[in-house]
Amino acid sequence: MKKILIAVSGLLMLATMTFSSCGNKSDESAQAAKETKSVEGKTTNLKIAFVLIDTLTSQYEKCKDLEEEFSKKRANAEATVQQKGKSFAAQVQEFQRKAQSNQYTQEQYNNEQARLAKLQQDIQDLSGRLSGSLQEDYQKEFQALTDTIQNFAKTYAKQKGYDFILCKSSGIDNVLFADDKYDITAEVVSALNKRYAKKTDSKDNSKK
Repeated sequence: MKKILIAVSGLLMLATMTFSSCGNKSDESAQAAKETKSVEGKTTNLKIAFVLIDTLTSQYEKCKDLEEEFSKKRANAEATVQQKGKSFAAQVQEFQRKAQSNQYTQEQYNNEQARLAKLQQDIQDLSGRLSGSLQEDYQKEFQALTDTIQNFAKTYAKQKGYDFILCKSSGIDNVLFADDKYDITAEVVSALNKRYAKKTDSKDNSKK
């Protein structure tokens, strides 16, 4: 979860979302911040709110599921490499035992030594491939997760009449101060989880 938090925080901080309000601005959200700005002699009201990305990534069910999924994949990859590593270690011990008891001819010794060296390299290559594949999959899923949050924020801002939805994080934060009354994290998390639950239910029903 910490990796997802750092990654999502970084991208969302680089993409502060700006939205223009259309039509009449309602007072649907009591948490909307109103600021007055002079633009060419005209007064414009801005509605601003913020989301705590740390809280969002820890409570958004899709983030939790993603972390759980990759934890299992990492464990499976590690188990595969460890199993082959144990087999390799046993073969090395057997090789050493036979070598010490002079059970090999020189040619057999050289061939077995070369085979074990290749086997060791194969295990190292496998570990690298599994790690690289896992990292690639993780980055793709993480990017999709980030896109989901950004697209949702854009839609949510239009629905609620926000001009800006800022992103606050304990790790990477370009918001020096924000009053808690403008914090819409809970309602955003709730809305995201409701939408995710519907998608999950639809997938489960389609598999039946």
